[in-house]
Amino acid sequence: MRISSIIKGPRRVRRMAQIARKGASHGLGYFIGRLQLQKHLPPWLRPPGIARAERPEDLAVRFANVLEELGPTFVKFGQMLSTRPDVLPIEYVHELKRICHHVAPFSAEVSRNIIAQELGRPVEELFNRFGDEPRASGSIAQVHEAELPDGTSVVVKVRRPRIERLIEDDLAILMFLAEQADRVEEFRAFRLPMLVEEFGQGIQGELDFVAEAAYTHKFGVAFSDVADVDIPQVFWDYTSQRVLTMRRMEGAHLSEVLEGKEAGLDRKALARTIMDAYLRQFFILGIFHADPHPGNILVSREGSVSLLDFGLVGRVSARLRRDLGICLMALGDKEFELVAEVIGDMGRLAPGDGAGRFHEEIVTYLERYSSVPLEKVDFQRSFYDMMSIIRKYKVEVPRDFVLMGRALVVITGLVTQLDPEVRVEQLAEPYGRKLLRQKLSAQGIRRKLTVTGYHVSNLLGEGPRSVRRMLRRLQEGMFEFTIRHVGFEKALRELDQTGNRLSLSIILAAVIVASSMLLNGGIGAVSIFGAQVSVPGVAGLLFGMVLGVWLIFGILGSGRL
Repeated sequence: MRISSIIKGPRRVRRMAQIARKGASHGLGYFIGRLQLQKHLPPWLRPPGIARAERPEDLAVRFANVLEELGPTFVKFGQMLSTRPDVLPIEYVHELKRICHHVAPFSAEVSRNIIAQELGRPVEELFNRFGDEPRASGSIAQVHEAELPDGTSVVVKVRRPRIERLIEDDLAILMFLAEQADRVEEFRAFRLPMLVEEFGQGIQGELDFVAEAAYTHKFGVAFSDVADVDIPQVFWDYTSQRVLTMRRMEGAHLSEVLEGKEAGLDRKALARTIMDAYLRQFFILGIFHADPHPGNILVSREGSVSLLDFGLVGRVSARLRRDLGICLMALGDKEFELVAEVIGDMGRLAPGDGAGRFHEEIVTYLERYSSVPLEKVDFQRSFYDMMSIIRKYKVEVPRDFVLMGRALVVITGLVTQLDPEVRVEQLAEPYGRKLLRQKLSAQGIRRKLTVTGYHVSNLLGEGPRSVRRMLRRLQEGMFEFTIRHVGFEKALRELDQTGNRLSLSIILAAVIVASSMLLNGGIGAVSIFGAQVSVPGVAGLLFGMVLGVWLIFGILGSGRL
């Protein structure tokens, strides 16, 4: 990606300069210099001292601080990065988990105008009551309490005005920075372009409240037959891409229950209800609530559970569910070698000595935790240890597997606080066995044979034609090979810059020579203070001077005089 493809006006130039200055002010001049960000900015917008900056010891802390101050898009990106311990070192994950962005709420009048534009009627006609004071305010939206004409208490989520333009600009800049970083060996292991692309898809989904409403409705249907789990009802007549209206749920946040503020609850039953709700998502639904912190779980006085905020949803493919079920059964039987094999197959682990060492470390890790009582296990620490092994051997596990692992760790930690005697593996084992039975049942085998038959028939039908076409092209001498050079991009870019500067220098010399000839010949001369001066010659010399100064600044700015 070239800088010209993202700079579409002074707004993005100023934003890029703000990012560079903010990074420099927090001691990230080393990072900016390694990305050569300063050369893409006009000289008067470049932060000073970049070329002399050294790598700071607390790079993770400074990186998190910069993201926190750069606004909602970068904060969201940092929060997403904190869910990827399979890619980032643990110190970065810990620092990024703490960042947040305190956004002041926008006025109730703006909320009312957005609702009226989206739903086609004034707020006074839509609701019996509308609370002007926001119940909550975030970087993308804020929430108001209201009451429908039939008396139903609801919450109305309204997207911030002009947030789309800010996110569009920041995403373009983030992708450019990620591709610049991917050219530097030091940052290539982080796979930043892939992370930015995933983040862009996720945040675009968060901007679309219709998608969030659809997931909320889907979870509601899936749990309609579960008495102890409640999902907010979506009111589609009061919902659009920028407005989401749901039934208001009553109850105490799970964090309050854990602190002992809600007495009289059966904590053992509550732990089983929460754990079973998430196991049902992982193994039966194939989608799961990927942000299960205590603030998104409400508990009623009767002990029922309400799940909130489906802006972040993970997906579990049929194969991933099968692999997870095998892992759980293998863990129950202490077959750690099988678990290591399944995890290696789930990701992209290259065969060889590295694969053997990876399996050995996974087995050692599982054996270490297998004899520890569940209430003594630090689930977060154990999850990060597992991700450290995966990152060490560069195993590219699916993003949804990491999200699912993180959600499972969070939920397991919460239910263990509610009931230290709960046995999560015993609750999960029936789901794993059910999945395996489904795969081995007549219906499961028939489904597998159908899929396999489809691929085999395509291969038999298209294979001979493809082979014949390939042989014909080979016979005609039209068979082509593509050779991709890796690591030459920087050298080619510098060679291109050198050629451009050489061409500019030749044009500059030609302009000066031509202007001098015009001055000497008196062509186009006019009388100025009694002297005959060639106007084209003077104009050419002025143009040459400007061109020369620009060339000098460019060379000085590159640091390669």
